[in-house]
Amino acid sequence: MRVLVISDIHANQAALESVLAAAAGQYDTLWCLGDVVGYGPRPNECIELVRERAALCVMGNHDWAVLGRPGINVDDFNPQARQAVLWTREQLTDENRRYLEQLPDMPVEPPDAQRQILITHASPREPVWEYILTPTVALENFAVFDNPMCLVGHTHKPAIYRWQSFDAAAEDGGRQERKVTVDYLQPRADGVLRLDTSATQRLIINPGSVGQPRDNDARAAYAILDLVEWTWLYTRIPYPIELTQNQMRAAKLPKRLIDRLSFGW
Repeated sequence: MRVLVISDIHANQAALESVLAAAAGQYDTLWCLGDVVGYGPRPNECIELVRERAALCVMGNHDWAVLGRPGINVDDFNPQARQAVLWTREQLTDENRRYLEQLPDMPVEPPDAQRQILITHASPREPVWEYILTPTVALENFAVFDNPMCLVGHTHKPAIYRWQSFDAAAEDGGRQERKVTVDYLQPRADGVLRLDTSATQRLIINPGSVGQPRDNDARAAYAILDLVEWTWLYTRIPYPIELTQNQMRAAKLPKRLIDRLSFGW
């Protein structure tokens, strides 16, 4: 079983279609980690592709905001994101709105993964909103789930956080103490990573963003997770950024949102 893992599409149809084309034949099922809409110019088209292709999709904070759900005030978004949310609300068809409404807003265990994996948009602790950007925040989140691995999105930055537990001698020379560390690992594009997990090693993994990368690399990001070999293949591919930008200009979306796609920030 090979899984195409995508996140943070943000209504960027050109990027999503490029990812689906590049990954064709390499996966058996698709999981989406949320934020299908927001920022970009093609919300309905992206929802329809996810509806058609994804076996599993969770709720992202922009999906939530577009629906007007309680707990996220659109006024808390920056002005450009707020304008895009309000514009997206006006564009959604009733059918696509209903699809977003039924997305789970709590962490999910995919049936095919036999409790080995937890999936959420932001974090296990705050599934829709919290950013895992540091080992400290990752450590706090490892304490609230016990699966060997958790897949998250939301930050738009590919990352791996590795939790390890080990015995270490006490500083006073007494009995050994149980120590816990969390390391940040930078994924290497197109390198196959063996996902070694155990009672003493667990992982939080972010595949990066399909539609709006923020790691200074404008290319779309995705990953292939092999549930038999337990490997992670993280990949970046170019897509027609100018096409998305022209669509955004036609929709009169904010210039800053248009420009940032060229630079991956």
